[in-house]
Amino acid sequence: MSQTDPTLAAEQIPGLGHLARLLGLLASLFLFAMMLLVFTDVMGRYLFARPLPAAYELVSLTMPTIIFCALPLTVLREGHVTVDLLDALIPRGARRVQGVLVSLISAAALGLVTWRLWVRSGDQALYEEVSDELYLELWPFSAGMAVLCAVATVAAALNAILWATGRKDAQ
Repeated sequence: MSQTDPTLAAEQIPGLGHLARLLGLLASLFLFAMMLLVFTDVMGRYLFARPLPAAYELVSLTMPTIIFCALPLTVLREGHVTVDLLDALIPRGARRVQGVLVSLISAAALGLVTWRLWVRSGDQALYEEVSDELYLELWPFSAGMAVLCAVATVAAALNAILWATGRKDAQ
């Protein structure tokens, strides 16, 4: 699916576009921090034979943070990877239906992931799960991912509404 302006959805939804852009900025900052962490770890390992303690664990916690911070903006702008091999065969009038269906299926899938992350977060809090080396409580990470996934779910549902009302247009 394609649209004339990839930021169209973000601009039409008051507040959500700003939130998504802020989360995109946070994802960029976390990615930069992770890059510095890995660089420092590698340099310490090979130059001084002293890798950073818990670097693997910090990268393991930073990676999903980056993904889930970027997810709402990606969903809102429909910037995810798509395969459009058959789009040329779909009549222009049916593209709107396709946009609604794809957005609704995305919202349902994201809603399922949100629910499971929330359940996992509750289990981690109940059983007081911590990380292996730094003993960080894990439930705040999964709860944060659940909240960010919920924002992405709302973005997908709003995209379905934009497609259904004709405020999004396929080329």
